[in-house]
Amino acid sequence: MNTKLLDSSPTPSEVSGRMAEMVLSEEELHHHWNDVKSRFNDMSEAQRIDEFQKFWEKGFEVTELDKKTGLLYSSSPLMRVFTICHEQLVQGYLQFKGEKLETQEEIAAAVQIVKSSIESSIRRFKGIVKEEGAEPGYADSKETVSCFHGFQEGFGSDDYLIGMFFSEGGQTQAINEVVEEWGQFGVRTEPVGTERDMHTRRTSLWNLDFDRKEYRKYFAELSHEERLKEIKDLSEKGIKFRYTDRKTNHVYNTHVIPFGMGQFSRQFSYDFMLKYSEENLPGAAERRDEIDRLEKSLFGIIAKHNGFVTMIERDLILASNACLSLQESEDFDGEGHVYVQFPSNIARSRASEEVFEKLSSYGVQFSLEKGEEPSTGEQNAILRQELDSKRARLESSRKMLECRKARHREESIELENAETELLQREREINKIEQNLSECEQYPNHTESMGTKENTEYLPAP
Repeated sequence: MNTKLLDSSPTPSEVSGRMAEMVLSEEELHHHWNDVKSRFNDMSEAQRIDEFQKFWEKGFEVTELDKKTGLLYSSSPLMRVFTICHEQLVQGYLQFKGEKLETQEEIAAAVQIVKSSIESSIRRFKGIVKEEGAEPGYADSKETVSCFHGFQEGFGSDDYLIGMFFSEGGQTQAINEVVEEWGQFGVRTEPVGTERDMHTRRTSLWNLDFDRKEYRKYFAELSHEERLKEIKDLSEKGIKFRYTDRKTNHVYNTHVIPFGMGQFSRQFSYDFMLKYSEENLPGAAERRDEIDRLEKSLFGIIAKHNGFVTMIERDLILASNACLSLQESEDFDGEGHVYVQFPSNIARSRASEEVFEKLSSYGVQFSLEKGEEPSTGEQNAILRQELDSKRARLESSRKMLECRKARHREESIELENAETELLQREREINKIEQNLSECEQYPNHTESMGTKENTEYLPAP
């Protein structure tokens, strides 16, 4: 009998052989990557994407930056979520197609048409549609967390597709095509949460290839205005650079801009309590539904003004509230932040004003960037936000004072009752002490009285 068929455990020689094959395979991948890097600048877009997709299929992680365009290529796919809001889809079909979607079947059919179109756009620009049911976020672990970044199912949309791209240029083109065709039908795009990692890789590559010694020589020959322009460009790329002019003692220093905080950016924030008081706070499920509707409106306003959502953060305040998903959170005590990049200052101002006008009743607020000059509408909105915050603090203080007064009244009543009880007890003790004192002063009288009382009740002989 051939025992090797029964026992599938590899022999030591087989193990060493397989390991040698794995090492050789990895060496080949490294060799191929070096070859791709050497030819990268001469390759077409299609060739670059094809190479990075092959690396992805082999599980080999590599990233490259086109220094001319500033676009990123990676074997770790650049992902973007394409979301669909049913209510706005129905409105869009009625307004732009003249069709009424009245039943769930009709809505589902329209959603499928939109999804098919989105899939075509993703593939047209060499992307891949992420399989349904696959983890939409960046964390594959099933550990409980209290911070949820990027797209979360059940918040801000009804349906979605995830596109995976190996070229930043392809991703941007797909996004633009989808939004242009379906934006008025309630189709949006959201980040998945890995964008910060890609931003870090991009800045690392810029800094890695930055020759500071040679650049200082070049920088020294520039005029003041030219230097300021260069500093701005370096800051946008995330390159750290400092230069002091020995003649004027003027210091030129880059200021690395945090991810999601670029020019014409805006942060919108809200609390999971949604301006409810503790006395009438709805349950977690009801507030999740309200936040879903709130975010649909917020993302709709952002899209209306051509804003691009760079980051979404939904954080539970207490680590003890950690859970697998926001849908499972029982306490649901936290806050949300949406970071947006607008194409112009006017677009940012108009979006901020509209958000305040329509969503401030839910507690949605926005904050100004450092050094930003707000529009008149934004100034009014900021002032009203401050007034609302002060009013909320005053209302909270008033309620605390009323609670203290109520507790004080209860404590006063308890104190009065205790004093009454104490006085009653004191009178009883005084009476007992008085009786004892009389007994001590007239012991014979007490005994004779006792004898007399006893003889009165003796039976006759």
